[in-house]
Amino acid sequence: MFFRYAFQLILIILLAPASAAATDLSFNPNAQEMLLMPPYCKVKFTAPPSSPEWQAWRDRIGENYIDLHHYCAALNFVNRYWGARSALDRSYYLKEAMDNFNYMVKAAKPGFSLLADLYSNRGDVFKLQGRPGEAMLDYDQAIKSNPHLVRPYLQLIDLYEGEKKRNKSLEVATDGLRNNPDSKALRRRYLEVGGKLPYPKPVQAEVAKPDAKSETSAGEPVPPVNTPDEPQPKIGSPTNPYCRFCPD
Repeated sequence: MFFRYAFQLILIILLAPASAAATDLSFNPNAQEMLLMPPYCKVKFTAPPSSPEWQAWRDRIGENYIDLHHYCAALNFVNRYWGARSALDRSYYLKEAMDNFNYMVKAAKPGFSLLADLYSNRGDVFKLQGRPGEAMLDYDQAIKSNPHLVRPYLQLIDLYEGEKKRNKSLEVATDGLRNNPDSKALRRRYLEVGGKLPYPKPVQAEVAKPDAKSETSAGEPVPPVNTPDEPQPKIGSPTNPYCRFCPD
């Protein structure tokens, strides 16, 4: 009996370092992990700032591209979470993901094109950490930043369904479909939470009205139509100039 317990203890001691070593503490993704990264993350981690690729992504994403390694590292920590075997590793990866997402939220500047994705992804981490209220706030913020991003609608619906708030689920599904009428996932969830056909009418894009102070492509002002200085077109008869089809 003694020898059996001693043998088990030795196995635990021998295996413990291997288990601890499974936790990847590195900030940068390794070569295999990089394959799962978005293209802007690959450039951010591997290309110098002077390269055309780096400059092109900086122009597309905005001033926050200089900080984007934190966002990319957070995405990679979430990927590591899904591949982790132990609860300790999963907890560590979620904490690291949250820390880096928080950094990006604080650093976000006007024009950051990934702001909605940032809030949506941080909402996922809140959800995985068992913090649904904070997740809902982030999903709401993601939708406000970009109402055409489908994922935060779906995540919100799931959270409200988990709380048995069917009216809120239907409200979110309806709003999501109005902004994303072609989303099959939102159509399915809309019906599942009690929505009725026909589907909600999509939001109509407002047509921009011409501005008298707008400029032409050459940079010259566009004169307003029928200004007081311009002669009005002659219509009608001499006795009634406002009657277009009156006899002379």
